[in-house]
Amino acid sequence: GLVAGIFIGVGCAGADRSRVDILAASSYTDVAEPLEALLEKELGLDVEFSFGSSGSFLEQIRQGAPASVVITADSSTMQRISDEGLVDSVVSIATNELVIVAADTAAGRGIESVADLGSSGVIVVLCASSAPCGAATDAMLGGIGPDVDPASREPNVRATLTKVRLGEADAAIVYLTDALASPELRPVAIAQDDNVEVTSRAAAVVGRSDAMRVLEALTEPAAMSVLAQAGFGSP
Repeated sequence: GLVAGIFIGVGCAGADRSRVDILAASSYTDVAEPLEALLEKELGLDVEFSFGSSGSFLEQIRQGAPASVVITADSSTMQRISDEGLVDSVVSIATNELVIVAADTAAGRGIESVADLGSSGVIVVLCASSAPCGAATDAMLGGIGPDVDPASREPNVRATLTKVRLGEADAAIVYLTDALASPELRPVAIAQDDNVEVTSRAAAVVGRSDAMRVLEALTEPAAMSVLAQAGFGSP
């Protein structure tokens, strides 16, 4: 009887795993599946990712979004969340850099550098300045000075990438990881001296159970390896 009771207990626990929600920058869309699998296996939790622009996370957490862990694409966005006392135990988990993606269009085929984005007739989309990818893009363009007049500024890096994927733009500036996940688009490197590196930060939302366990797992070699395979740099 005792043995059966133990097995029933374990069975129930397995079927009713604690759910942990991770609110992540949209640049994590393609790496979420392997990360979820790894975290669930290591921690025995039900891990769910949701995505958006890091710039909107402060307001979402303020309003009680169910996130236990938050991952921003850059440091300054996390700093704002941290300054409000909404998170603790902030860690750096990855780096990313900017790259141009060009479509197979007449104008897209002619793009070889950032300077070409300012050419007449080239339809360029950029991330909104409120999103980390947009802030990094603004800093990069401000440093080297081509006059790029975007057709639109999209709310996050995935929306920006999608415009080029759908053929609605000739080029966009996105993260290296997005370019690697979009082999149908041609990546055009931005000179290292001009590029802007962003550092992803992860943090535990205050008062949420299991958040620290997930955070620790994200900084361990297995998770670092998953991120490296997706093109993220080590912090």
